[in-house]
Amino acid sequence: MEHFLDEAFVRAGQALEQCRNGLPIDPHGLEWLLADALAIVKNLEDGSANPTTEQRDRMLELLLILANLQEYVAHHSIRLDRPA
Repeated sequence: MEHFLDEAFVRAGQALEQCRNGLPIDPHGLEWLLADALAIVKNLEDGSANPTTEQRDRMLELLLILANLQEYVAHHSIRLDRPA
């Protein structure tokens, strides 16, 4: 769980930085982040991994970051790179 959260935070941070700099966001990377959000919600709903309080807090923080990223993209006409 810790490795998953660490990697998801890194990817989310990179995507936010690209948004702030007006750079295109890789659509595959964005899809990956949305899949991360879904995995987190399912994990919290099922409680299957029995996360610690700290892990739960990190999951909720990551969901908030991903929601902010989605909102930022929706309101700033950010270009998405389209695969060729």
